[in-house]
Parts: sequence; structure tokens; C-alpha cells
Amino acid sequence: MLLVDDHVLFRESLALMLRQRLPDLRVLEAGSLHLALRQCERHPDIDLIVLDLMLRDSRGVLTLERLRRVCPGTAVVVVSGATEAGLALELRRLGARAFLPKEVGSEDLLALLRRLLLLPEAVAADHREPLSARQREVLERMIEGKSNKAICRELDLSEATVKTHVQAIFRKLEVNTRTQAVMAAIHLGLHDPGSSLLLQAD
Repeated sequence: MLLVDDHVLFRESLALMLRQRLPDLRVLEAGSLHLALRQCERHPDIDLIVLDLMLRDSRGVLTLERLRRVCPGTAVVVVSGATEAGLALELRRLGARAFLPKEVGSEDLLALLRRLLLLPEAVAADHREPLSARQREVLERMIEGKSNKAICRELDLSEATVKTHVQAIFRKLEVNTRTQAVMAAIHLGLHDPGSSLLLQAD
């Protein structure tokens, strides 16, 4: 795995946490896009890149585009403080596997990385009330970063009905926000890690 972030404290803290919690995982680091591209050339077996879009030598979605050109077969998770509207869908179009706001907790990030890397993890027996088929459809669109209005259009539902489903999903997954709901779905295996996982800040 390669961590790409020019905030040294954030990158080193995240690398330390990953090395402690996932000791079998090799964690490489880069503080710029230039260094990230060099790491990719030196280590063609890198299977996952955790990327900040805002680097000192590249900013915005161009960072992902340039990285994907050099490493087209490597999964990329974007972890960024940027939350402008439409960013998650643009990252999906460009091939990102996930977009997480930087305020996501370490346990949620670990759960996502384990699933993307297909690493084993102990999952306690879950006794939550199962989601209905319609709630699963709503949750899938929440994972894609779609708003309630967009979900209304796609599923031909009223906004009030979608809000009711969202609240039911929160209750059944025992969470309070959309980001927590999506991370819970990933952790519980309610979403296929082979598809895009795009989270926007609540």
C-alpha cells in the first residue's frame, strides 16, 4: 500500500496506525505526486494507493488523473478535506474506488482498507434488524454519494418516502449520519468491495 499526502503529521500518523493494526501490510509513503509516481515505478506490485488530492505539486482531480495514467490497474482511495458538490461522482468517473472525508474515524478507514485488500478481520455476530429490499436500494445509492433528491428520481419515490427509508437505515445500522451508514454497510459486508465506494461528508 502507498500513502500519498504532503501533510507529514497526518501521513506518518496514519502509516504508524496501519503498521500497528495491519502488521502484515507493507506501507510505503510519498509526500508529493512526483514521489508517488517514483514509488509506483519502483514497486509495480503496489495494490492500493491512499491519496490526498491536494499536494504541493498537484491539486484537485488532476492528481488522480495523473496517478491513474501511471498506475492504471491499482485501486485508489481518495482521503481528502475537500467536500465540494459533485466531487465524489467525478472521482468515480475517473476510476477512484473510494472517496472518504478526512474526518472519518480510524476504525471505519481500517474496515474499508481490509475489505479492499481482502484482509481477514474478526466480525462479531450481527443481530441488527435486516434491511428491506427497498432500503438496500436506497443504501446502495447513498454509497454512490447520491442526494435524497437524486434517489427520489432514480427509484421514483417521494422525498418524504426516501427520508423515511434513510431514517430506517440509520436505526437498523445503529448510526446517526450518512457516512456512518455507508461505513457500517462496508464493515458488515452489505456492499460489494469490487464496486465504487464513494462517501461524501454529511
